[in-house]
Amino acid sequence: VHESGHALWGSVTGGKLTYMQVAYFVIYPRLAITPHFQLGSVYVDGLAPGSFAHGLMLFGGSMTTNIASWLIALNVQKKSFGNKTQIALKVLGLFGILDLPFYAIFPQLGFGHWIFFGGCWPEPLNGARMMGIPDPLFYAIVALSTLSLALVYSKTLRKK
Repeated sequence: VHESGHALWGSVTGGKLTYMQVAYFVIYPRLAITPHFQLGSVYVDGLAPGSFAHGLMLFGGSMTTNIASWLIALNVQKKSFGNKTQIALKVLGLFGILDLPFYAIFPQLGFGHWIFFGGCWPEPLNGARMMGIPDPLFYAIVALSTLSLALVYSKTLRKK
């Protein structure tokens, strides 16, 4: 979802997707298996470096994952799923909840996006800066969305 978000927002803003890889799978330009592991990689050509469009493409990966987490949360709340499906959706939602704050914070502390692996620079923060979003507003959005999603997903937190 994260890498597809980069591709989507990069394309919407006028760029052209030239490459996408997730784990050992090249997704685009043609489906293939590679011996080189890459947690995720997307190249979108045609976006001016540092531009609003480039910033939206960078921010778009975590933003799309966050949106997907909200969609899962709303469906989990409204519909009745089997126990295994409910657990699977909540695990996927957890990744969606953590993607944005982890990617904004851990790289600034010298870690990867997912602590031991992933990108090593705060991609969504840098994207937000290119879009002209001030740091305090960006961090407020990250905190509000993360805490709100945690409340939606957790019955225990909602009761408190």
